[in-house]
Amino acid sequence: MPTVETHALVLRSIRYSEADAVLSLYTRERGRVSAMAKGARRTTSRLGGRLQPGVLVQATLHEGRGDMFTVRGASVVDAHAGLWVQGFRLQAAGCVLEAAMRVMPEAEANEEGWHLLCRALDLLASAAPAPGPARLHPVVLGTQAKLVVVSGLLPVLGACARCGAGGPLAAFSAAAGGVLCADCVRLGGGEPVDPAVLAALTAL
Repeated sequence: MPTVETHALVLRSIRYSEADAVLSLYTRERGRVSAMAKGARRTTSRLGGRLQPGVLVQATLHEGRGDMFTVRGASVVDAHAGLWVQGFRLQAAGCVLEAAMRVMPEAEANEEGWHLLCRALDLLASAAPAPGPARLHPVVLGTQAKLVVVSGLLPVLGACARCGAGGPLAAFSAAAGGVLCADCVRLGGGEPVDPAVLAALTAL
C-alpha cells in the first residue's frame, strides 16, 4: 500500500477508542481526507500535540484498503500558536475549519482552497478582537464566502435560480441554488430575504 507525504491542515480531531483519534485533514495534494492516528491520545505519544485543529503539519499518511488513511508521522510546519493565546481567535479559527469541513469535497485537491485556509489561519493567529461574536469576525465571514466560491457552490444571486427572471427577487432557496423571484416563491419554497441583505450578498 502506498505512503503519501503531504502538507496537511488539521480540521477536526475526534476521540476514538481508548487512545486513538480520527482526524479530518485538508491536504494540499489530496484535498479533504480522513485519517486514523493510533495512540495519539496517549501521554507518551509524539503525535498528540501535533495533530490539534488549526495546526499545519508535514504528514506521512499510509493509504489502506478503505477510505481512511493511517498517520505514520507528523512534524509541525506552523502551529499557528497565536490562536491559542486568546479565546476569540480559537473560536474564530474553529468557525473557519468547520466551514471547510462542510463545503470542501472529499479527496479533491483545490489549490485555491488550500491557500485560502492557510492565509485565514495566519491572519486569525494575530487578529485583534472585533465587536460581536467570533463567528462574525471579518476574516471568518470573508473566508467562508470565499470557500463557497472556490468549492464551486456559489449560488445564483443576480436572477431567479428557478425561472431566470430578473426580479423582483424575494427569497433564497438552497434547494434551487439561489434566489427566487416573487412568482416562484408563490409556487412554494424559499426563505424571505431582505432586499438590503440580498444586495450585500450580491456585492460580496
